[in-house]
Amino acid sequence: MKKPFCLLAALATSLTSTFANPEIPAAVSLSFGNAVAGNILLLKGSAATAEPSVWMVYAQDVFRPQEQLRIKASLSVGGWKAEPAGAGQKVLSPAPTQPIDFVRLKVRSSEARVTAAKAAALAQVTFSQMNYQLAANPSTGAPEWGMALLDETGHECGFVVTSGETGALLFQDWTPKIGATDPTVSSQPSSEGERAARALKKAARKAWTWTDRARVETKGFFRELFR
Repeated sequence: MKKPFCLLAALATSLTSTFANPEIPAAVSLSFGNAVAGNILLLKGSAATAEPSVWMVYAQDVFRPQEQLRIKASLSVGGWKAEPAGAGQKVLSPAPTQPIDFVRLKVRSSEARVTAAKAAALAQVTFSQMNYQLAANPSTGAPEWGMALLDETGHECGFVVTSGETGALLFQDWTPKIGATDPTVSSQPSSEGERAARALKKAARKAWTWTDRARVETKGFFRELFR
């Protein structure tokens, strides 16, 4: 009688070692099915010192391509639980162009955080909170972690992108959002090259700005699931 349990335990261990953060798509799959778990576009979470205990999951509705699903995945005593948190057209505007391939995700959010923290230390930037985002690169489909670092006042003091496959640092920007307070110090770039570099960083950061519309309804797809 113990053999099936051992096989399940071995399978769970194998999955955990094969790709990172498997608990999120697993929770989504358990609650809403493999079709939804296979069409996750974006994960978002926030934490101060550890990994997030709550992730917002955004998925494409495979039955209604014009609509998106918002799911809340929370860590509880019994493990990760996924519950509906909204559905409708343009829940994310704009939205990532393709689903996340979790099989290619080898780097956990905690490992990505270490990479970002090391980069912040080298840049002499102190942060107190990190906002995580996981999405697929629009060109290669590779999963990437985008992490916004916030200071104690809640302002973004840096933004880092790391590869979800290798953990390599792909992009970093420590340009403060607020200009210099000293009136004798100019916050404007002094050369055309500096202006081009700043524009490039601004464009790269903007590519990770997916707006979550506040007014969405839990209807349609979710309602049909629980009939």
